[in-house]
Amino acid sequence: MRKRAWLFVSLIGLLAGLLVGCGTSRTAREATPAAEIMVFAGAGLKDTLPEVAELYRRQHPEAKVSFNFAGSGTLQKQIEQGAPADIVIFPGKKQLDALEKEGLIDKATRKKILADKLVLITPKDVKKVKGFTDLASPGVGKVAIGDPATVPAGEWAKETLVNLGLWEKVQPKLVLAKDVQQVKAYVETGSVDVGLVWRSTAVTTAKVRIAAEAPEKAHRPIFFTGAVVGSSKEKETALDFLNYLAGPEAAAVFARHGFTPLVTAQ
Repeated sequence: MRKRAWLFVSLIGLLAGLLVGCGTSRTAREATPAAEIMVFAGAGLKDTLPEVAELYRRQHPEAKVSFNFAGSGTLQKQIEQGAPADIVIFPGKKQLDALEKEGLIDKATRKKILADKLVLITPKDVKKVKGFTDLASPGVGKVAIGDPATVPAGEWAKETLVNLGLWEKVQPKLVLAKDVQQVKAYVETGSVDVGLVWRSTAVTTAKVRIAAEAPEKAHRPIFFTGAVVGSSKEKETALDFLNYLAGPEAAAVFARHGFTPLVTAQ
């Protein structure tokens, strides 16, 4: 009889312990806040990064990834003014170098993610432009590029036109845009005859035609580079997402959107 009573008491104690343990575990899980990161990225990534982030969240449901897309110069100023960001991704080095010099990014996390190409685009039904030399033709009117002072695609466009000996001839025709998305919009609506954008931007719309690709010797290689912001409160998650962007799963998405991944797609 005593043995049965002892077993009964032991079972009750064990059950109570399990219930307390489960409750504590559940409470601990509920108390763990979801990691939220903000990614500041060049406008050329607007059509692609959200898709990659969705793949990441399927593996990390506790993570929330938000974006701020704009011209790189605009984003640089926002970060310098204290805007909350966890990751920055820019084409080219200019803005990232400036932020690194100011101690606003974690230099050790800096990473090349993608490559891209510079292309000429025209409205879909316009066939008079077949190459860069056509930009100097009297038959070609307005030419849109990003502002070279603040937009990397514009910086590369100017560099290309200078190296091809076309800058002075084309300069009077230029319409400067705040980012590559605005250049694309100008071409889509026929507001300009030609635009210079990243290839990855051009392939997102059926309203334009890629007329030519810039010769590789006419400009420096084009890389999109990212880094974790020094003031990030979610550095671990930010670095994990940055590494994911440079990995094979993300590469498959980037390749489909016209980028050139730096790793083999999975």
